[in-house]
Parts: sequence; structure tokens; C-alpha cells
Amino acid sequence: MSITIAQLTDTHLCCHPDAELRGSRPWHSLKAVVQQVAKINPDYLLLTGDLADRGSPSAYQQLIDLISPLQIPTYWLSGNHDRLSVMREVLVHSLFHAPKAVLLGGWQLILLDSTLANSRFGEGEISPQSLQFLAKSLEVELPTLIALHHHPLPFGIDWLDQMQVQNADEFLALIDRASQVQAVVFGHIHTAFHQQQGNTHFYGSPSTCLQLDLPQATPKDKLPGFRLLHLHPDGTHQTEVHRVMV
Repeated sequence: MSITIAQLTDTHLCCHPDAELRGSRPWHSLKAVVQQVAKINPDYLLLTGDLADRGSPSAYQQLIDLISPLQIPTYWLSGNHDRLSVMREVLVHSLFHAPKAVLLGGWQLILLDSTLANSRFGEGEISPQSLQFLAKSLEVELPTLIALHHHPLPFGIDWLDQMQVQNADEFLALIDRASQVQAVVFGHIHTAFHQQQGNTHFYGSPSTCLQLDLPQATPKDKLPGFRLLHLHPDGTHQTEVHRVMV
């Protein structure tokens, strides 16, 4: 049976639900996104980092309060704006999980921590330990979806690409040798992105609040959004981005 995962990313929740962040209200836009996700009722949620803008405990509690009523198992990882120690203390709800790998409907989902302590620009890195774990996990011959926060491929904007995975070459070398890796999903760039390398599709996803201001962006591109991933038993997948009016 196919499964559907909704990826929500870069929610940037603040200390208070009515707080504004560069002209947006993250709590209110996430609430609108969650309402749309509820209508679709996916099998799982995947939260790919920058869930809080400054890592405050109240922001993570807001996340639980908004998402837990959906009663959908939720997998999360941290981003450069998050505080992992606080996340581990607050995101203890029975529906929230942070495994390194999990089997879902005949697929393997691998969650990689790409955060870099004391980063200069918000850039990321995959630690040697995480790379070793990834290599071991890829010995499993199952169709595989990998999630991380930072983008492993350049987007094409200098200042943004300063903040990508700094050791992406090591990560991509492992992917190139693993034909079962069907897709890699990430956040961080606050816009939709798709590029294929070999057998693997790389997908960036829009934020649930602020979007990257691109010259060619349409009014729809500036709306909050999320990505749906449909994973099929034969190892194929489909995906689309949904935008939400706030």
C-alpha cells in the first residue's frame, strides 16, 4: 500500500503566537497550513528543521499544540535556528519522534542532522558519525527517502549557497553509490526546488511562513506551503507542493 508524507519545514515559530517575523506571522500561517494538511490526512508528517526561530521552549510547545490534534505520527529534525537540547526536552509528545532511521510502508526513511555548531552563516555539515550511519543504513536494500535541513546541492544564489551543506561532496558520493535512494528532501531555502542526479531526486520545499524573494516568483510562489510525498510499494514516488492562502 502506498503511503503519503506531508513535509512541513521552516515554521520559525516565535515566543508568542501573535509575534511577527519580517512581515509574517509564523503561528498563524502554520495554523492555516495545518488546517489544509488535516483535509488531506497524510499517513505521516515530516518536519525538516528551523521549527523555532530562536529555539524557545514556548515555540516548540506551540508546535505540539497545533500539530498533535491531527493524530498523525510526526518525525522531526533540527535546523540552524533550532536548539536541539530544548527540542529534546519539549517535543516529548507520544506522536513526535526523532529517529535516525525508520521503516515506513516498505520504504526506509533516514533523518540526518545537518546542523553545525557555531556556524558562521547558518551553514550546515554532516558529521563523520552521521555519514558512517548513512553508509551503514544504505546497506539495506529498500527504496529510501533521506531528509535533512540544509540543501546539499547549490541553489545558484551566492549568499544562499554559503549556507548549504559544507561537505556535500561526501554525502553525494554515498548517494551516488546507492541506487535505492529515490529522493532527498530538505528545507532551509524557503522555496520549492527540484533537481535529479542519477537515480535520485532532490527536493527543496517552501516554508510554512516566509518565502525566498526571487525575481521570477509569482504571487502563488510567495504563499506559505508544504510538500506531499507519495511513496509506492514498487519503489516509485510522486510529489507535489501545495500552497496555502493565509
